[in-house]
Amino acid sequence: MEKYIKLKEYFKGKITIVSYSGGMDSLLVSLMSKYYGIYTLALTIDNGFFLEGAINRAVELAKKYDINHKVVNIDYLKNREIISQINENLDNKCYICKRYMAEALIKERDNLKKSNKLNNISKNNLDNKNIIVVDGTNYDDLFEDRPGIRAYREYNIKSPLAELKITKRDVRDMLNYMKVPIPKEDSCLATRILNPPINRKKLKMVSEAEDFLTSFLKINGYLRVRLFHDIGIIEINRDEIYKIMDINNFEIISKKFKDIGFKKCTLRMDNV
Repeated sequence: MEKYIKLKEYFKGKITIVSYSGGMDSLLVSLMSKYYGIYTLALTIDNGFFLEGAINRAVELAKKYDINHKVVNIDYLKNREIISQINENLDNKCYICKRYMAEALIKERDNLKKSNKLNNISKNNLDNKNIIVVDGTNYDDLFEDRPGIRAYREYNIKSPLAELKITKRDVRDMLNYMKVPIPKEDSCLATRILNPPINRKKLKMVSEAEDFLTSFLKINGYLRVRLFHDIGIIEINRDEIYKIMDINNFEIISKKFKDIGFKKCTLRMDNV
């Protein structure tokens, strides 16, 4: 409760734009800003690297909880300048991606200042200190390799959960306290592509492979299919590894992966 109260106080008197993916972290931040701040806009950046279903889930969640929400479409795959930068420096793709997302968030903040949406808010609350842009980075994320965090910091995008040392477990506890079901976690498909170029065909391949394995093996936890040249690399939780180790499934999985477009598939053992 102490952290909950601190998060509540964080948004008091604030006009906030939230980088909102629909995951549990950004959902909590959006809800706390909505309940305790002056004005909230949850902004989802559709950059073409997430499944359409993930964007739709973010939209539906915002509607469900009456969160003021907007989707901004910036399809990196259609923007030659952006996708070229990413493919030329794939190891730094998360930083490049987040930098363009940060620019979109800051642009939305500047547009908000010029709009008439805040006409009913006291002018005392319209200075730069009270209009903030935030994301859902939690305290645990700071200890992982996340280059995107650096990009957001360069644009002064704040992370209230990380600042208040709110962990992923804390986020779950707070949402449970608020009687908000934990939403499905979606992640960027571009992280699955291990060698350039990232393109629509490759993103479709890893998406189809993950959907197949989830359905065929009834996977409940962590699952990733990464693409290295023409090899599909399967990562799966230790608790569910037995599902894929059934020899009767090997031929079915191999055939399906080849139908999708992979030459072969393998299991990453150091990730289980």
